Amino acid sequence: MEPAYLEGIRLFNERQFWEAHEAWEEIWLERDGLESEFLQGLIQSSAALLKYSRHEFPPAQRLYTTAMGRLSLCPDVYMDLDVRAFQRAMEACFRPLLAGSGGTPGPLDSANIPRIELRKGGAGVPARP
Repeated sequence: MEPAYLEGIRLFNERQFWEAHEAWEEIWLERDGLESEFLQGLIQSSAALLKYSRHEFPPAQRLYTTAMGRLSLCPDVYMDLDVRAFQRAMEACFRPLLAGSGGTPGPLDSANIPRIELRKGGAGVPARP
C-alpha cells in the first residue's frame, strides 16, 4: 500500500481530518479513474467531518453527499477498505445533520466518528511500479 494512503488513514483515525485530507491529496493528484474517485471520496469524507466538527453544517452536508457518491462508484472492498461499511459508518455519523428536522443539528458526536480499518489480505488495487 502507498505510504501516503496509510498515513492518511492513521491521521483520520486520530481525528486529524485536515492532515488526513492533505496526505490523501498528495497521491490523489497523481491518480485517475476509479482510484482517483476513491481517494477523492476519502478526502471529501475527511473534509465533511472537519466542517461538521466546526458547525459548518451546509458545507459538511454537501461534502458528505459528494463523498458518498464517489465512494458508491467503488467495489464493496477497494484498496483493502470495506467501502460499504465505511459508508454506513459515515451515514450513522451524519444522521443528525441529514435528518433535516428544520432546527440546527447538534454537535458532531465523537462516539459516532468512523474509524478506518483495513482488511488484511483483502481486495486492493495493484501496487504501482
